[in-house]
Amino acid sequence: MLKSGLNLSKALMIISKQVKNKKQKNIYNEILKNIESGLTLAEALEQEEIFTSFFIAVVEAGEESGNLVEVLGSLENYYSNRNELKKDIKKATFYPITVIITIFLAAVFIFKFVLPVFVDLFAEFNGELPVITKIFLIISQVFNNYFILIIIFIIFLIISLVLIYKNKKREDLKSKILLNIPFLSVLYRDFILTQIAVYLSLLLKSGLKLISALELLKNIITDYHYQKFIQTTALNISKGASLTDCFSDSKYIPDLFYYLLMTGEETAQMETMLERAGDYYYQKLTDEIAKMLQYLEPLLITLTAIFVALLAAAVIMPMFQIYLII
Repeated sequence: MLKSGLNLSKALMIISKQVKNKKQKNIYNEILKNIESGLTLAEALEQEEIFTSFFIAVVEAGEESGNLVEVLGSLENYYSNRNELKKDIKKATFYPITVIITIFLAAVFIFKFVLPVFVDLFAEFNGELPVITKIFLIISQVFNNYFILIIIFIIFLIISLVLIYKNKKREDLKSKILLNIPFLSVLYRDFILTQIAVYLSLLLKSGLKLISALELLKNIITDYHYQKFIQTTALNISKGASLTDCFSDSKYIPDLFYYLLMTGEETAQMETMLERAGDYYYQKLTDEIAKMLQYLEPLLITLTAIFVALLAAAVIMPMFQIYLII
């Protein structure tokens, strides 16, 4: 709308009339009212709690530099890509989580209610039980004897993991774990690199100076070690170093990212090359998620089939022996 020549107030009024959600309509109306009272768009957005500091800072810089229309377009692309990425991540995690929970509940039901029924039946016969049956019966007995303790332990483990995850004082530990988990660390690093490239591109494109952009970026990035790295980078740049100098030998920045950045610095197209780096790592991340899902599905199906086959063997083999004895 702004590209077509409409002023900001009229554009917001049209959007407000098109929105059906009452809460969203009220937000647009409040922003419009604040703008008409003399506030800038960034100041009006700051009055609403739903907008992040990153969003407000980018809009404010865009207004000050006169690039508001371009900046809003970049923000639209960013949030669109972010929503697509969230959908991909949910899709990738929904299936394995569902299968794992289903297998766990099935195992609980079998060990708690099914296998104990066979214990008395097998005890009436003197035949030697197969090894696999003995193993399953031992697991069943342990599970039943310590059922309450096992449930308490699982609940305690889940609560402990949640508390560790939410504990701000253990950000360094969480970061270290995530950056070193086999395979998942690759996804995590690519996600952080996508954040750095996209956020920094948006901040610089909006008109912010590099040091100011890095200071804001430090508070947006979700990883502790990358936050410290960006903080050190901002400090070194303030002392006269260039961005590529800071990124050149860092273990947090891969060679491809560095060379794209170096090209952008040499050609005075830093924002463009950062944007391309963001697109590359975003595409790489989505491909890795799709690949993970491609291999994870048959793996989980195979593990489920093995569990069912072992359970069937543990029950059917002694039943067959009982039939022969009879």
